[in-house]
Amino acid sequence: MKIALLLIIIIFVLLSAIFFASKPLTAGAKVLLLLSQEFPQVPIKPLHKITQEPKTEKVRIEKKIIGDLLIPRGKNKMPALIVAMGVKTSDKDRRVLLDFCETLSRLGYVVLWPRLEDLEKDVVKFEEPQTFIDAFEYLENLEFVDKKRISYVGFSVGSSLTIVAAEDEKINSKVRSVVFFGGYYSILDYLTALSTKKVTLDGQTIKWNPHESAIDHAQEILVKEGLWLDMLNKESSPDPTSTKRLLRFSPDQKINALKANIFILHEKSDAFVPYTESIKLKKALEDEGKVLVYYQANLFEHVQPKKEMSYEIVMEFLGLFDFLHKVFMYL
Repeated sequence: MKIALLLIIIIFVLLSAIFFASKPLTAGAKVLLLLSQEFPQVPIKPLHKITQEPKTEKVRIEKKIIGDLLIPRGKNKMPALIVAMGVKTSDKDRRVLLDFCETLSRLGYVVLWPRLEDLEKDVVKFEEPQTFIDAFEYLENLEFVDKKRISYVGFSVGSSLTIVAAEDEKINSKVRSVVFFGGYYSILDYLTALSTKKVTLDGQTIKWNPHESAIDHAQEILVKEGLWLDMLNKESSPDPTSTKRLLRFSPDQKINALKANIFILHEKSDAFVPYTESIKLKKALEDEGKVLVYYQANLFEHVQPKKEMSYEIVMEFLGLFDFLHKVFMYL
């Protein structure tokens, strides 16, 4: 009964926000439209009925970088979002990601999903942070983009790589914000956690059960770097020269150079990247006096929305709404 009542309230608020929302949409209306579109628990999905389909283009940013660019209809000087995955995207996840990009574009944002062309050819590797630096500079040169409002939205490994990109001296003073969803702060700590199935936070060691596919995929990528996951077991003291080249993928190396506002979201039960990595990022940013918003959720399976319904899930929506409202108020 409580769940049904809360759902009715959420739907009523959703409809009210959409009905009374001004043009452009308010931050609250954007959040509600996003949640209704992306979460299967919400039965009504009005976004496509009240917004125009964005213009979609395939673009080449640099010789080795391709992208999908989505442009809202009939607007000028729009804020822009760079969506980052960080690894090869499966065919199933590709459709989900492009649908999400369309949702963001319908809400009024120019959206760019850039990636190395190699990742379209089944090459197993990490995306390079340079991809997201080049993507930022590409958007800066588009006349319909508000150059002061270009942000990153990263998922998993992609969120970590966007932090690395945003730390780069060429763009660090210009990146407006980074939405960091389910990423790692230290790549060596993350890979060590995959190897040992343990995480360490504030001097305490906690058991962690990573998903087997996360272990397998990390191992595939490490082989390309001439490394092996077992080398990163802290008990075996890995040779620093063997792991040094991995540090280009690690946000913790130049965190003091980061100037953008950061919005951190992580699922506590994440079996692909432990939530402790986001806590480490949060603490490091606080130590540097950076502006951040942090929310630990229980609504996702890694970065995909859960499908079940419960009283706890409904209550989680309220916390997520607050987090996303702060995001949309700033983007």
